[in-house]
Amino acid sequence: MGIKSLRELQFEWKGKVLILSDIHYPYCDMNQINEIILNEKPSLIILLGDIITKNKKDYITFMNSLAVRRNVIYVRGDDDKLKGDVDIVRLRINNRSFTLLHGHQYFKQNIEYNLAKFLKKINSKIPPLLFCLAFRLFLRTNDYLILGHSHVLAYFRSLNCANAGTLSNIENLYNDKGYITIDERGNIELHRI
Repeated sequence: MGIKSLRELQFEWKGKVLILSDIHYPYCDMNQINEIILNEKPSLIILLGDIITKNKKDYITFMNSLAVRRNVIYVRGDDDKLKGDVDIVRLRINNRSFTLLHGHQYFKQNIEYNLAKFLKKINSKIPPLLFCLAFRLFLRTNDYLILGHSHVLAYFRSLNCANAGTLSNIENLYNDKGYITIDERGNIELHRI
């Protein structure tokens, strides 16, 4: 899928941004998610794909269960049962530009999974690093990149690229429980659970 076919949202923002990825509702702990939201007090929440993965009707239950329901952007993931709001978010905070997307747009999942499984045996950092490198090349942007999909929580400062982890209880190749925040100055911070 080429980048031109993606539905995109571009805007400037002031305040803290909370990025939650790969929740896989209902296979998650909503109390934990709400605790994160209440503790972080974000002015914007970005749901970075694979949020509702069992039934379309779960969307209403999930959204009604969130501690905060305003200023929420739903980015589509490959396992989502609904279309979401957008496929990609371009955001500016304090003169820093960010591109956020789920990260399933260019690779077949079974090939990606098998390659990551093999490379993880060599070094667990190789698959998320290659994921960041690939999207840096495909998107041809100097923006900070934040990706979901991999269930990895990692930040490669030299590439200005982060993987947003997971809040799902589903077992996967990586199960890095956590999330990302971007503060008012545009700094990325990883939060492990």
